Amino acid sequence: MNKVEQGFSEKTHQDNELGDLSTPNLFPIRELSLKTGVNSVTLRAWERRYGLLKPKRTGKGHRLYDQADVVRVDAIMKWIQQGVAVSKVRALLDQSNEQEGMVADTQSNNEWLQWREDLVDAAKRYQETKIEQLYQQIFSQYPAEIAIRDWLMPSLEMLPKGAQLAFAESVLLACLSNRISSWKVQQKAADKEVLITGLSCQRLLSAHMAAAMFLDKGIRCQLIMTPQHYEDWHALVRHLNLNAVLVFCENELASRVDNVLDNMTAWQTTTVAVGASFWLAANELSKTKVGQVSVMSDSMEGIQACIYELSK
Repeated sequence: MNKVEQGFSEKTHQDNELGDLSTPNLFPIRELSLKTGVNSVTLRAWERRYGLLKPKRTGKGHRLYDQADVVRVDAIMKWIQQGVAVSKVRALLDQSNEQEGMVADTQSNNEWLQWREDLVDAAKRYQETKIEQLYQQIFSQYPAEIAIRDWLMPSLEMLPKGAQLAFAESVLLACLSNRISSWKVQQKAADKEVLITGLSCQRLLSAHMAAAMFLDKGIRCQLIMTPQHYEDWHALVRHLNLNAVLVFCENELASRVDNVLDNMTAWQTTTVAVGASFWLAANELSKTKVGQVSVMSDSMEGIQACIYELSK
């Protein structure tokens, strides 16, 4: 074979390779993210750190996936949602031995416990950098919902009220705020948007946790922190063309639950009101569900309910 023939053969081989990778059955990482609800940053971390995904590559090195990868990501999420640490998931995917699964589950629980203890210790020592490092480590490996549910919230509950808790919350609030600012730019083209409101300073961290979870699901969000003046928000909700509203209802609103619910109903959009005292008051009146308004006592359940409604 002469050089011309050899060159032609090599080019044909490359063209065939690229042609195979561009078939309709293959798609880029952004589409895998849309299909699974796991953001691209996390998908790349799973691939690089743990070898959980093995995408094909184009000639320029771009990742390409197929339906089998969707199934695999769903399987990864199934284990993670059961509390298994991502570092232990590969063993469970590679074999189905129940005893091995129990060992992995025990090891992963220990890992989550260690991360919680690390945050508590860093808060007690007022170590801002350590808290930031823990945040970056965990939020890069897990979807926001898992990181918040299995690490952030349990860790904060282990701290007594006071300076240590306030310090940890302020550091985490800054981390989440930066995350939200950067992710909102990426979600400008999102077709769903939620308003997070009715906030007091005690609920700022909860609001930012909610925003992180919404953005992680490809849902744009607005945070408007005005707890008192909700009566004239009908025009605001309509103008923003919102798909849902998440409202943190403070204790003082429980005494006027009827009036608050009437105003929320007038917004004419999916609304989830969260607050233990507010839920108790609404429950006594059998008004935990009024039109498009749902009232819940637990913030995590409220956020998840809002995400569920938006995913329909």
